[in-house]
Amino acid sequence: MGPLDYALAAAVALSAVCVPYTKVEESFFVQAVHDVLRWRGRLASDFDHLEFPGVVPRSFVGPLAIAALVYPAQAALGAEGIRAQVLARVALGWLVVWANSRLRAEVGRVFGRRAARWYGVFCVCQFHYTFWTSRMLGNTLALAPVLLAQSHWLRCLWPNSGSTSTAQRQRSFQIMVAILAFACVVLRFDVAVFAAAMAASGAAGATWRAVRTAAAAALISAALTLAVDSYYWQTGWMWPELRVFWFNAVQGRSAEWGTAPAHYYLTHSIPRLLLGALPLACVGAASDTRAAGLAAACAAAIAVFSANAHKEWRFILPAVPVLNVCAAAGAARLGRGRLATAGVALLAALSLLAAAAMTYVSSLNYPGGHALALLHSLERRPGVRVHIDTYAAMTGASRFGQLRPDWAYNKTEGLVDPARFAAFTHLLTSQPDRHAAHGFEVIGAQLGYAGLQVAPLGRIAESVLSGRSPVAIRQAPLVWVMRNTEAGGW
Repeated sequence: MGPLDYALAAAVALSAVCVPYTKVEESFFVQAVHDVLRWRGRLASDFDHLEFPGVVPRSFVGPLAIAALVYPAQAALGAEGIRAQVLARVALGWLVVWANSRLRAEVGRVFGRRAARWYGVFCVCQFHYTFWTSRMLGNTLALAPVLLAQSHWLRCLWPNSGSTSTAQRQRSFQIMVAILAFACVVLRFDVAVFAAAMAASGAAGATWRAVRTAAAAALISAALTLAVDSYYWQTGWMWPELRVFWFNAVQGRSAEWGTAPAHYYLTHSIPRLLLGALPLACVGAASDTRAAGLAAACAAAIAVFSANAHKEWRFILPAVPVLNVCAAAGAARLGRGRLATAGVALLAALSLLAAAAMTYVSSLNYPGGHALALLHSLERRPGVRVHIDTYAAMTGASRFGQLRPDWAYNKTEGLVDPARFAAFTHLLTSQPDRHAAHGFEVIGAQLGYAGLQVAPLGRIAESVLSGRSPVAIRQAPLVWVMRNTEAGGW
């Protein structure tokens, strides 16, 4: 690892520290890491997934790996609560950074050291690299092995010249398909789309031995996830990613989570993911046949995802490092002239500014986590019984934030009868008016992101000249902390 890799590691850690809370899409993996750390890997009846199993199951293999990485540091530092959550996120982020450094090394070998430096710069300046690589998503857990596979993909496509180049190509292809088989079977089945594109473009390294290796890796991975997840889910034989594949691909139910037009990835996701690297990726693909081949493989995979009605940017996350390679190749092709270097540096600087702004806005999206911390600061007494409503739970109120073993935290969903809330001393709620008439009073409110306020077109120049930003971030109370005035002693 070089200075740029350490810079990326620092940016990832800073993001995790500054924005420590998590949202609903990270819920399973965050709660799983918490429960594994708490019970040292032993299954207990109060594991979160047994109470809130979700629509489709997810694998415990990833959370177990993260917990194993975190436990020594947690024990040494005595980290508990949100600090332990930050440690877990940093561990995941740094694992991705290390894998990314292996890909960057291959970029330097294939495209030159200048391209490798620009690749590192682009990664540091992109919001989705610094902010999301530490986020507990299946896509992020799969990103580390995918990055390793992509480094072997480059070695397979362009081995070192010499008498052993064919052997290098075949060995790299073999390692690549083995890693991708594990990622598909255990972590994210949709990695198979990128795996197919990568395997097709690197088919010159394919041998029957590679096919056997991929099959063996898939079987071993299936055995691993069956053993681990059947134990933790306690519902018979459990292969989570097979269940996910059946739910999304066979039954076609992914559309239940929303749909987007076919051009969504091209017009919405890729510009936001790449930021200033996008025009340089186009330059690279147009001027370097090697970059064009990489871009074509990505385009094929993205086209497959575009055919599915349900779309999310994280589905195409494996395309980001590859397109960054294309951008780095484009930046290197522009040469060392002052004008070219200044232009590329300006794009990187604008990306960094955009990433900083996006990080700040994103930090306002976790009112539930902040509200739970606010409750702990407002109430010091034992015996608190707090109900956390769905919105608060979805916006950061994870088990890592439940700091008091002498309190009872409840996330029961669907409570309607006011009498059901009488048993609680406190509430974290997004609907304070609903409870105000039944003995609860507001003792605190947590602000959160409520949109952007843009100055009218005619006043933009006036705002800029007067030193004010024409765009303002609006915040509003989103989660309220309430106390039961009718509960004795409260």
